[in-house]
Amino acid sequence: GGVGKTAFTQHLYNDGRTEEHFAVMVWVCVSTDFDVLKLTQQILNCIPATDNEIAIETTNLDRLQKSIAQRLKTKRFLIVLDDIWKCDSEDEWKTLLAPFTKGDAKGSMILVTTRFPKLARMMKTVDSVELQGLESNDFFTFFEACIFGEHKPRDYEDDLACIAREIASKLKGFPSPS
Repeated sequence: GGVGKTAFTQHLYNDGRTEEHFAVMVWVCVSTDFDVLKLTQQILNCIPATDNEIAIETTNLDRLQKSIAQRLKTKRFLIVLDDIWKCDSEDEWKTLLAPFTKGDAKGSMILVTTRFPKLARMMKTVDSVELQGLESNDFFTFFEACIFGEHKPRDYEDDLACIAREIASKLKGFPSPS
């Protein structure tokens, strides 16, 4: 936690080039509640309905997934599942993915963020990207710039430098404690 997975993904998601590439973009924060039915409903609610589609209110997973598949049939999409903490089985994961495998458009993507390498390995189809902290000297320079900008106080080297190095060391190269 605190490495910047969500912030990095938000940066990609909100980039104009991403918006140009994908016809449909969906962001769902998953956290500890990996419920296939609930996630399917949330995703469906974020995808614009087709012109000839009849609105349905159902908790039938099959009908919900067919609606998703129909809405995405000819559209390139990006689905972000942010901050997944658990998924009980590979079957559960494959069930969630089922409607996204039926479309005609190439170049669609499902992007997942998680702090758990085991989940990333189970869910991956391409190599995962593991965010690392900055090297200690680079991080300390960044840390100082965040605190003081370009103007360090006169007594910085005497009184504050030691404290700043201690704090930066505890952060281990990350923007917030993990």
